[in-house]
Amino acid sequence: LAVYHAVGKVPLRYTLKRVLMVSPFALAIVALFPILEPGRVVWTLRLGPWAASVTDAGLLRAGHLACTFALCAVTTLLLLATTPFQEILSALARLRVPRAFVVQLAFLYRYLWVLLDELMRMRRARAARDGGLGPWSLRFRSHAGVVGVLFLRTYDRAERIYWAMAARGFDGRLPAPPTQRMTSKDAVFLCGVAALAAATLTLDRLAYG
Repeated sequence: LAVYHAVGKVPLRYTLKRVLMVSPFALAIVALFPILEPGRVVWTLRLGPWAASVTDAGLLRAGHLACTFALCAVTTLLLLATTPFQEILSALARLRVPRAFVVQLAFLYRYLWVLLDELMRMRRARAARDGGLGPWSLRFRSHAGVVGVLFLRTYDRAERIYWAMAARGFDGRLPAPPTQRMTSKDAVFLCGVAALAAATLTLDRLAYG
């Protein structure tokens, strides 16, 4: 992965920042395995009348899952940082991924930023009206109202976009970009990914038999 970072000229701070953004979701699951996995008890955590036993097998499984998550997250970020999203969609289509999934993914990527921009404008408008003051319950209801209005605007925008695309002859197929030949860099990257996958499977079999 360090070689991929160097070849792709991806800043390490870029990768670490985004991995840390999604790590809480994975850590919430990983943290349960030392307690739920049966094995030899190495430590007992007591919280009042409750007690939780941490096992050696659970720690090993948690470490394995944490490493797997880190590898998957970093590899995905490297792919997104070095490959145009349109080429990723084209590759998914050539791999016979269902067309509906590819089309939905393309629309999600294109209009997610539009929706986020609209959400930020709605938040700024709300903050300009109340100055961010008031009791917590009032601000919570205000945020809930913003989400509701955004949902209605999104639904209306999606309908208008669909009819506009239908009027232009859209039949559910995305225009296929021109195919590209595999280069030596692509071959090196493919061999590296295959070697990484083989090493991961080998370590998994050595660890768990």
